[in-house]
Amino acid sequence: MLVTLSTHAFEINQGFIKRSALPFSYVQNNSETLEQLQRTELDWQNVDNGFLHLKPDSKIIWLKVVLNNQAAQDLPLLLSVNNNQLDNITAVIPEQNRSILVALGSEYQQSAQQPISHQVQLVPIKLPAHESTTLYIKIENNGQTYLPLSLWHPIEYLKYTSKFNLLYGMLAGFIVAMVLTNISLYSFTHKQYFLFGGLTIATIWMLNVHLYGFSHRYLYNNWLWLQQYGQALFMFISTGLFIPILKATLVPTNALRTQRMLSVMLKLGIVCTVLLPLAPHRIALLIAFFLSFVTAVTYLCLAVIAYRRSAPFNNAYLLMFSTLLLVLGYQSAFELGLLSSPVLDRPLTYLCYLLISMTLSYALARQYIKDRDNKIKHQQARLAQTRAEDALLKERLHLQEQAQEKLETSIDERTFELEVTLRELQEKNRELEKLNMEDALTKVKNRRYFDKRIMMEVRRSRREQTTLSVVMLDIDHFKKINDSYGHVVGDQAICAVAKIIEQHLKRPLDEVFRYGGEEFVLLLPNTQQQGALELAEQIRQSICAAHFDFGATHLKMTLSAGVYSAIATDSKNPTLFTDLADKALYQAKQQGRNRVLAYEL
Repeated sequence: MLVTLSTHAFEINQGFIKRSALPFSYVQNNSETLEQLQRTELDWQNVDNGFLHLKPDSKIIWLKVVLNNQAAQDLPLLLSVNNNQLDNITAVIPEQNRSILVALGSEYQQSAQQPISHQVQLVPIKLPAHESTTLYIKIENNGQTYLPLSLWHPIEYLKYTSKFNLLYGMLAGFIVAMVLTNISLYSFTHKQYFLFGGLTIATIWMLNVHLYGFSHRYLYNNWLWLQQYGQALFMFISTGLFIPILKATLVPTNALRTQRMLSVMLKLGIVCTVLLPLAPHRIALLIAFFLSFVTAVTYLCLAVIAYRRSAPFNNAYLLMFSTLLLVLGYQSAFELGLLSSPVLDRPLTYLCYLLISMTLSYALARQYIKDRDNKIKHQQARLAQTRAEDALLKERLHLQEQAQEKLETSIDERTFELEVTLRELQEKNRELEKLNMEDALTKVKNRRYFDKRIMMEVRRSRREQTTLSVVMLDIDHFKKINDSYGHVVGDQAICAVAKIIEQHLKRPLDEVFRYGGEEFVLLLPNTQQQGALELAEQIRQSICAAHFDFGATHLKMTLSAGVYSAIATDSKNPTLFTDLADKALYQAKQQGRNRVLAYEL
């Protein structure tokens, strides 16, 4: 390759390959056509390093490139304007007193070469042998204008872009794979943060495709509106999509103020997304940068707070949002004119967004593992607690064997064990309730159970209009037995009397209860007063005729009884039966004991 540079023309020899920094001249002038420009007195400014960077200005910028082909044959070359964010670019070559259009403009001339569809602006040029060619380029742009010009042999340019296309293609494929992975995980787990993670990474992919010009070539090359607003929209949407992810993962559900703040930010973000296209696209881009930066700072503060809670995997959020702030600052530096370089020569944006996508996928995977582990631990804790309660209950009831049942079903193992344990717990509770109904000394039903039974029988008597009889029985002179022979003999005497009473009960619903001390009560449903008196008299006679031998002690005992029979009228006052039967018992005691009396109204 042999290249020489003069004051007015860039000279090209036979072996030319590329010139990365092509010298040119420029002038700011509002001429719409080349003819108008040439009729104007101009002050052309030389740019020897091939790179021009201008602040926002309403004037049109004209570039002039002079190329001198010293080769013995025509040379096909490519002039590259490596900036796909320009509003409009038109290149013309004066030839035989007319201008031939060779790049983007309003219309093509019939003999003009069409522009090459590419992620950067490419102007195809054919230089005649041993001739000098002047190329004029008109630039129209409302924002920061940076113009890196380079000249390439077509084959060399293909080699140059191929390595970038291969690298960016691999990275883009990797990002697409992460999108599909998150969407697949959402379909399997129904965790919404996987869905929003996939949408976030997909929007990041669209932003990178837009920034590096691939979308202009492959996706929406005829959609000017999206070409203008794509960077602002994709950047702001990708930043805002982190909000539902943070609500589901990083911010605890009990942090109500933070949750409400994120909900408000999400609603405002939706409103701003709708309103952004209504502003001029350069203003919309600056607004999107500002809002995205403020939102990213908020994310980083939340990540720092979460990290201080000693959550081990929250450092991924710190890395992710720090990288997000870095890439937003890096991009805004180009928009504000603080930095400038060709798009393909600044892969930091792509790498930062790739790191964000990878970190986000990692954080969501860790969140799912954490949720799964917490669920398993909770189930195991509940299962262990149930087993401990079951073991304690077995020890208290001195059970030797545990009934086990095996259910042949496809339900989850932990749910199965929990159901079996709950069923066993209910059975043990019924056994315990049965023990609580019996009197520990006599093994007949106790006072507590009597209170329940008489309530039910009073209701039945009132409902069915049947007679209910209650008999109160009391051992005569029982205190003398305790004083003379001791409490052991007294307990044996109570048990013997209870056994004799039980022997006289023939019907299933008739029951005897130990009412307290030496006192018993009979509950006789559907029994008339005469029948109750006869049964009480039979019991009294049996006690009176019996001889009780308790070791060396021989006893004779009598008992007195009071009977009350009636059809219940007030189901809320069951004690009426026991009170009146007790009054009859009191009368029997007053009349000399060892007798049965019925209460008469």
